[in-house]
Amino acid sequence: MRSFEAFVAQRYLRTRKKGAFVRVMVGFARWGIALGVFAMVIALALMNGFREDIQANLFSATAHFTVANLSGEIPDTEESLRIIRATPGVVAASPMRMDHGLLKPASSEAPPAPLMLKAVDPASAHGTSSIFDSLKPNPVERLQEGEILIGQELARNLGLRIGDQVAVVFLRMDLGLAGLQPKMAGFKVAGTFQSHISEYDKGWAFIHIKDAERLADTDQAEMIEVRARSIDAIDQVKPAVLTALNGSGPGPFFAQDLRDTNRALFAALRVEKWIFGAVLALIVLIAAFNIVGSLVLLVTEKRRDLGVFLALGATPRQIQRLFELQGLRIGAVGTAWGLGLSVPFCLVADHYRLIKLPAAVYDFITFVPFRLNPFDLALVAVFPLLVAWGASRYPARRAASVDPVDALRAD
Repeated sequence: MRSFEAFVAQRYLRTRKKGAFVRVMVGFARWGIALGVFAMVIALALMNGFREDIQANLFSATAHFTVANLSGEIPDTEESLRIIRATPGVVAASPMRMDHGLLKPASSEAPPAPLMLKAVDPASAHGTSSIFDSLKPNPVERLQEGEILIGQELARNLGLRIGDQVAVVFLRMDLGLAGLQPKMAGFKVAGTFQSHISEYDKGWAFIHIKDAERLADTDQAEMIEVRARSIDAIDQVKPAVLTALNGSGPGPFFAQDLRDTNRALFAALRVEKWIFGAVLALIVLIAAFNIVGSLVLLVTEKRRDLGVFLALGATPRQIQRLFELQGLRIGAVGTAWGLGLSVPFCLVADHYRLIKLPAAVYDFITFVPFRLNPFDLALVAVFPLLVAWGASRYPARRAASVDPVDALRAD
């Protein structure tokens, strides 16, 4: 059975006999809150989408994290790989080496292009990086010694095709007859990849790990790439791997992922998310003034009714709760309208990729992503209700202080 306060609050908000101006102000208050909720949900979903897509694209080209040793090389690569692969949560692990160099086509006068050379094990590289999904014409498992894989953008810039010969100058010095000279090696272009990240497509290349070990005069890997079940699982898997390698205490092995090297970027995205949300929350606060105004007018209009209620035994506390409930109802309806419009919009716009982005500006995000977060939705739903309740406090206290004798005598 509904309480006295709830029944009267509902009747006051639904009355159609008089009080048209109050109804208009109540409508403005509801739509103001709905607009604020809509804007907040869109902004938070947008910032979530950009952060998740940037993170996902970065991790698609590389492993979830890399394990290295303070000595500069993995002392026993095979044993370390066995330990890492046996760690719970690890999906794949692969040895690799990194080198900087310059690439120049053998049959062209084009200037050399700076390059980040990543030496991988063809048998296990695909398990740690999805960048090889786009590799053409052959899979990475068929990469042979003396072959190189380059990005489509780099191939287009240098006019390279499959089967062309290239010379790579490594920024690794070698002592020769003329003194210290950079090491050089010739490779055949065996395939091209497209990660949709310009930095990788025009500045990265992959070679067989045996070629890199031969140039470095070693038979060990420099790092081990590790892929976990998901990006969210990195924080659990990474310490487990280090514990398995180092034991219970500190050891020579350490791990790093792209969130560590791009910490400033992800921190900036998080700060921007909450700044945008806070700015758009001002719309809800502005709507609170409409709630105050409409309830103050309603108190003035219903002054005689309030006098009757008080004369018949209603307590001031009941009268106060009556108007607080009206404020909460206004906030609840506005919140429901805002969520009812924004949530389906985000789901449809993200699923069907309705809003496209220019490729020249965002080379790896082709559409505006909207990712809803349950915590954000809960926060957006609770905030307008608190604002509406706070806005109704002043009119409610004013209504509770009405003197029934003065109210009845005035009419």
